[in-house]
Amino acid sequence: MRSLSSIKPVLITLCALSLSACVSLLPESTPSSVYRLSSPEPSAWTGEGRTIVRIVSPQAPRGLAGDEIAIQMADGHIAYMAAARWIAPAPRIMQNLIVDTFNAAGSRVAPVVPDDGVRAQYELRLDLREFEAVYDQGDGRAPLIRIRLAARLIASDGRQLAGSNVFSGEARASANRAGAIVAAFDQAAGQVSQNLAEWTADQTAD
Repeated sequence: MRSLSSIKPVLITLCALSLSACVSLLPESTPSSVYRLSSPEPSAWTGEGRTIVRIVSPQAPRGLAGDEIAIQMADGHIAYMAAARWIAPAPRIMQNLIVDTFNAAGSRVAPVVPDDGVRAQYELRLDLREFEAVYDQGDGRAPLIRIRLAARLIASDGRQLAGSNVFSGEARASANRAGAIVAAFDQAAGQVSQNLAEWTADQTAD
């Protein structure tokens, strides 16, 4: 596993996460390890007696919309982890995790996605504001994972706003290694998706 210090030193300006951030782009020929977020085991359910909620793939700024693993260096610059990628774009893996979390929660909420073509009573619109490893203690130390997701619950009947909230999760990696960092992403993303599932169940309760 290559260390995080092997970030390509060529920087380009990109209005992604902030106007002053710089992004280090990896060459296309660099071989990458592929990672996924772990999901809770979903349980079987039927739609009877459940509130159908459509989970829309989160919107994200350009710097978080791809499959690169974003890191924020100690000087505030944004870069991507060398030789490591998510199995799918970050918004999609968060959408999948949220759906799996709803299914595993055993609540009265039944999640669907737009491609299902199912009529839903509510639509959950999401904005992925943060999804990165932050080197808040220096570039050589284990980073802090920060995930922040803004949610708006829209009632399909009348298209009224039923509720809005912002969910945050943090977890410190156990080491400055790709595997440990991904494990911390797992923990932080699990916090966010679980809190979102509980909030949605409360908001849609009769």
